[in-house]
Amino acid sequence: MKSKLELLRMIAEYLNEETDRNRMLNHALKLLVENSEFDTGWIFFINNKGEHDLAAHYNLPVGLKENNFEKMFDGKCWCVNQYNRSNLKKATNIIACSRLERVFRENSDKNEGITHHATVPLISSEESFGILNVATKNIKEYDKDTLDLLESVAFQIGSALKRIELTKIEKENARIQERQRLARDLHDSINQTIFSINIMSNAGVRIAKSDEMKSTLEKIESTSKYAMNEMKALIWQLKPIGLENGLVDALKEYSELIGIELNIDIDGFYYLPDKSEIEVFRVIQEALNNTSKHSNVTTSDVKLLVTEDLFSVIVKDKGTGFDVSTVKRQNGLTNMKERIEKLGGVLNVHSKLNEGTTIRFTIPIKRE
Repeated sequence: MKSKLELLRMIAEYLNEETDRNRMLNHALKLLVENSEFDTGWIFFINNKGEHDLAAHYNLPVGLKENNFEKMFDGKCWCVNQYNRSNLKKATNIIACSRLERVFRENSDKNEGITHHATVPLISSEESFGILNVATKNIKEYDKDTLDLLESVAFQIGSALKRIELTKIEKENARIQERQRLARDLHDSINQTIFSINIMSNAGVRIAKSDEMKSTLEKIESTSKYAMNEMKALIWQLKPIGLENGLVDALKEYSELIGIELNIDIDGFYYLPDKSEIEVFRVIQEALNNTSKHSNVTTSDVKLLVTEDLFSVIVKDKGTGFDVSTVKRQNGLTNMKERIEKLGGVLNVHSKLNEGTTIRFTIPIKRE
């Protein structure tokens, strides 16, 4: 077992180098358990709705691992409840753990001697991510030094989570800037070149002396028009041109570009911060793209519903539809879901073969 300072140094050195969140959490937890008196540990991430997710675990007793960690999610527990009520501020002994008690009642051997645990919030500055739980066989209560160690480790992990989050934001900003640069270059160079080809081929058709030459130039003209539309659509994907005039105008312009007749219905007045409006546009844009590519229809209905603190969107088509269970991991739908969840919202997809597709999402309106 390492000394407290040696363990903190070891974990700090690892956290300073790691850039992947999931790998960081699992390995940091492993370092903590293997080099201390603890026998097991687990980390819950808790979202702004109070829902917890098992972000990392190490050497859990078999009773907590059974049925795909069912008991880690079944019911409520004191530590998650206290965290959600903002009452969990420091490392604390948990005298009665409902999860461990359920395992013990079913089969005491599956606890493997784990009956109690300690918990500590993962915090960086004013931001909270979740909780770290650790336990030792046949130990019901931990002394102050052990709880102090937990708080130090939790602070290190919280700081690393914040660093990784900020790094991700920086990379995303850099990616957006690069996309915008590429969009400008495509518009200023390649798009203009294609436009010139279209103009010249159009002129050539009028002066062509043979039918064969005229037919060739007409094909060039038609192909260049198609290439121009494809290029404009690509530029729109890279940078939402026209969003400065508002979400509705941007959606109308984009739907016209991809050949979708758009029916928009607005219920209420809304204001969205620029960042939220861009994300909402991207999600609706992806839904319209799916209609254009896969639905075999050319019409889509979009309804915007606004209340005092919620912004809801319904995107619906009456196309061929699909079996949601077979494409739930499809990148487009996954990206849409992630964008909305990043805004604190919820997205649902309903579709049946030959009955069309409906995408609904709701986000909170954060007024500044």
